[in-house]
Amino acid sequence: MNVEVEELAIIADKRGWLTEILKNSKPPQTMEQIHLSFSRPGTIRGNHYHKNRTEWLCVINGTGRVLLEDNVTKERNELTVSGDRPALIKISPNITHAIENCGKVPMHLLVITNEKHSSEDSDTYYKQLVTSC
Repeated sequence: MNVEVEELAIIADKRGWLTEILKNSKPPQTMEQIHLSFSRPGTIRGNHYHKNRTEWLCVINGTGRVLLEDNVTKERNELTVSGDRPALIKISPNITHAIENCGKVPMHLLVITNEKHSSEDSDTYYKQLVTSC
């Protein structure tokens, strides 16, 4: 399955912590859009795939479960994600993905894409992986 997970280092001091999500040490990628989503407890996002778009996901607050399925091989994977231990998940085209917030607090998800969203061609294809928490 063409999904990469990179655990992010946390730099902490008495004020709190920070993490560097994108660094120049990675191979060059085109980043066209960044958005932030807020998910209430008990909600699901995704349940779709893209034919062309690559997405990078990073939970920055709360916890969630990412479900993945390769549309060609049908291989499945499940990841637990948390703002307490941030990781950057790279999801390549033709990987169906869903993220659910089954926790008790809101989840904030940072999403970076290599293409801008277009209402004329959203490159988003619905495929249900999960129905409820």
